Amino acid sequence: MKITINKPIDFEAVYLKVDAGVRYWDDAKVNGEYDNNCEDLEKPDAAPIIPCAEYVGEQNRILNGENWRWRPLIDIETGQIVNWKQGTTANVHYKVCDDFQCEILDRNKEVITSYEGYVPDVMCPDDEGYGDYIIMNIDEDGFIQRWNKELIRKLVKEIEEEDL
Repeated sequence: MKITINKPIDFEAVYLKVDAGVRYWDDAKVNGEYDNNCEDLEKPDAAPIIPCAEYVGEQNRILNGENWRWRPLIDIETGQIVNWKQGTTANVHYKVCDDFQCEILDRNKEVITSYEGYVPDVMCPDDEGYGDYIIMNIDEDGFIQRWNKELIRKLVKEIEEEDL
């Protein structure tokens, strides 16, 4: 006889590792200035200046900006982006358009669970993101203003419901 037992297991969630496809990089202000428009034909090699932007290589896509991903690693307890360039401030208002992924990691940065889909509420502490936008302000030490770590529980619940 085969049986299935579902028992809750407690994990210590320490980090939120984000991987977001940003549509318009210049929808963010970095140190008070709009970020680079990666589609500017006069600057075809323009890279985003916001910390945590990672080049993923030419993907034969229509938009040059799609060759970059925004990949902050967030300390869940404090809301600090641990791979943030100190001394940099940002006002982020990124349209992501169903190109959001994240992993919840333990202290050793091992994956506890992962999510792919709409932008979760935890990534929109400054306004309603409607599942399409990352909206946040980040201070010079990499802390996301008005961070609500409790929204990680909501995200985990959504992940569990999808797995049923």
